[in-house]
Amino acid sequence: MSSGKTFGYFHPYCNAGGGGERVLWQAVEATLNNNRSNKVVIYTGDIDSSSDEIVFNVNKRFNIDLSKVQNNRLKFIFLNNRSLVDPKTWPILTLLGQAIGSIILAYEAATKFKPDVWVETMGYPFTYLLIHYLLGVPILTYTHYPVISKDMLGKLNPSFTSIYGLKQIIKYIYWQIFMFIYTIAGYYADIATTNSTWTFNHIKSIWWKNKDISIIYPPCSTENFVKLDDGSSWNRENTIVSVAQFRPEKRHGLILQEYSIFLQTITNLSKAPKLVLIGSIRGKSDEDYVKDLQKQANDLKIPKSHIEFILDAKYEVIQQYLQKSSFGLNAMWNEHFGIAVVEYVASGLVPLVHASAGPLLDIVVPWDSKLQKQSDHNSINNRTGFFFKDKTDPDFNNLNDQSKYPSLSEVFIEVSSLTNDEKLQITKRGKECVLTKFSDQTFDLKWIEAIGKIEKIPKTSPKLNFLILGIVFFVGLIVSIVKGIKN
Repeated sequence: MSSGKTFGYFHPYCNAGGGGERVLWQAVEATLNNNRSNKVVIYTGDIDSSSDEIVFNVNKRFNIDLSKVQNNRLKFIFLNNRSLVDPKTWPILTLLGQAIGSIILAYEAATKFKPDVWVETMGYPFTYLLIHYLLGVPILTYTHYPVISKDMLGKLNPSFTSIYGLKQIIKYIYWQIFMFIYTIAGYYADIATTNSTWTFNHIKSIWWKNKDISIIYPPCSTENFVKLDDGSSWNRENTIVSVAQFRPEKRHGLILQEYSIFLQTITNLSKAPKLVLIGSIRGKSDEDYVKDLQKQANDLKIPKSHIEFILDAKYEVIQQYLQKSSFGLNAMWNEHFGIAVVEYVASGLVPLVHASAGPLLDIVVPWDSKLQKQSDHNSINNRTGFFFKDKTDPDFNNLNDQSKYPSLSEVFIEVSSLTNDEKLQITKRGKECVLTKFSDQTFDLKWIEAIGKIEKIPKTSPKLNFLILGIVFFVGLIVSIVKGIKN
């Protein structure tokens, strides 16, 4: 960029330390490094932390040192109304409440400081219209997952034949109206980016009026721990490791069920890989969930020598398991991206993943080592891992999925017969892939490219055709609601 700009990053939970914050701070660093005249303002609700503490935590958690630019090119605007976007504040009509709360919070931010560019990286799309009319500055967004999707609408079963059906009708109308507003909101994002193919496809169908939507994969620091020259021998332990928070949607129960089925096919138990489940727990509900899993493992008669639960493991312990295990398992359905899967592959494990969303479309993809690029077809010679589906999947199709993808127990059987050379070739291709697609450097280049588009945005008057567009959308909304209820 020829001249410096001030970028206002709207990220109320900037000190949270999760994957979303990893993206935020890598984007901030790339923005500042792209032009020495650029400045960044962070709008945050972390009022209990000082700017020094936040910058310290960023360096500690993500190894991104911003101390040299602090107070000069990096400043924080602290917001007092963050509770308005907390789901606990809205026990009823949570989506609507958070949407309204985000608008109020964005108003507080916008009135405290006006940036040259508004950057929204946490998923508050209903603020775009406000910022467009109030500040009149370009809006750059990064979406991790859609606030509402057509999948959610498809799960509903509206009907007049029962009380349950009537409740579904009310929810269907509520969600359709919400989707309508969500579509309008996307119209005001000048440059929209998403974290994965799955999210991109959903956002593209919802924000159909928006012409500039692209994918920027999250920075996974793969260049820091991928070793392409690990040698010509396979020296890893015969272990399957699953790194995931202990929550029902991670489907640990399915893993145990399928692992039990697999063990029943093994004649020599000593040759069966051990299953290690590693994850964090947030409270009593998660603790109870783990106890239920342990009981399930016992009821399934899984030998204690072949199952291990590791709770709240330190980072160093997780890294040790990633370095010594042979297989990395992820059973979640529709994982939007799957950074844990990237870590599996980068660490040299053979990934065993559910055939959906990020793992299927972005991470465990066929890779051509000669051309050093993703292949358009999957074969034994270019595969980077293994996929499975299960009859309990919400979108499972008996005919198509059963013939195309094996069950998890069948995958366990297949990978148990892999030769060491086959494992080496699979992991070699996988590491080449993630190093190319998910490095910090790749993210920086893509983010700088998105920033560069800002200068090309023509200066126009406010989008006054919003009213006409809204009327057209509203008519379409009414029609779709009526059709949905009839069906």
